[in-house]
Amino acid sequence: MIISRYLVKELFYALLAVTFVLLLIFLGNQLVRFLSYAASGKIAVNVLLQIMGFEVAFLLALLLPLGLYLGIIGTYGRLYADNELRIIQASGFGIRRLVQLTATFALIVMLLTLLLTLWVNPYIAKIKDKLISQSAATSSVINNLMPGRFQVSGDENRVFYVENIARNHQQAQNLFIAEQKKMGADEARPAWTVVSAATGYQMIEPLTQDKFVVAVDGYRYEGTPGQNAYKIIQFKKYAVRISDPIMERAHLGQEMIPTSILYQHYFDNPKNAAELQWRISMPLSAFLLALLAIPCSYVRPRQSRYAPLFPAILIYVIYVEMLFAARDWVDQQILPISVGLWWVHGLLILLIILLFLRQTGKLSFLRKSL
Repeated sequence: MIISRYLVKELFYALLAVTFVLLLIFLGNQLVRFLSYAASGKIAVNVLLQIMGFEVAFLLALLLPLGLYLGIIGTYGRLYADNELRIIQASGFGIRRLVQLTATFALIVMLLTLLLTLWVNPYIAKIKDKLISQSAATSSVINNLMPGRFQVSGDENRVFYVENIARNHQQAQNLFIAEQKKMGADEARPAWTVVSAATGYQMIEPLTQDKFVVAVDGYRYEGTPGQNAYKIIQFKKYAVRISDPIMERAHLGQEMIPTSILYQHYFDNPKNAAELQWRISMPLSAFLLALLAIPCSYVRPRQSRYAPLFPAILIYVIYVEMLFAARDWVDQQILPISVGLWWVHGLLILLIILLFLRQTGKLSFLRKSL
């Protein structure tokens, strides 16, 4: 009982530490991505913190299996290197009890991951999409611009520049808008329309809810670079219609569908089957990776405790890449739904059995018998 509590405590602390470090790394990468979206006007800055909060649940569902896997390898590898685990096994706490203890601990992590993937994350994905849509509909284009910097609009059709923005974020000074017109079949060079104005602000048309950037006291230049035929128009007010930017989010449509709906229409659409199998695969991978970590963490005498890390990480990368590939193959109807992602888990189970047989010495016995 004392040994079990000791091992569980070590596994728990290792899981927390590894998952926390991985979460910080991946949150940093997500923050950079969303900051680029905010800089290009695809999302409003005032909802960035909320979106990052939603990302924590999504990342935990992916990182808990990896954190458990690396935590077990790091913990048992250290105990093997310090000969603690060998002494524990010599005192009667054999490999079977070690597997039972690890499987029980992994089952708790599996249930937590299952809760995230099947119920929490679909609900959060729906709220997140609604938040982004509302912010795109109500946010000001002027508010998303950064003074002193050229920025491309969300639809990538225009370039904006403002020298300064008022404190209320409603008016810009020294506004510059450049728009490239679509080329015709007989045009060698595209034409450009450049608007330069002293001030500018955003206006929403009440009837259609279309967004416009209204330039005040400026000039409009239209022409083709390299040619002398230019039109110059002076205006008091000039409105430029701005389309709402769209963020590209892979599999977001399926991510927002409740699990019960996916189950009801499992065979109706391969996309639904691929999404449901993916949601089940994440918790299942936590349990299987925990079992895989036991033989992978074995350290021979006088061997570094970090020696098992490289082959273990390589196995994990191959396993996850195969899951991603199988998901896409089911989505594209290359693989039947009945095969789906399950064959990847089957290969991992086979590898786990072979590694356990090798660690216990039964694999060499089978070879001699054959």
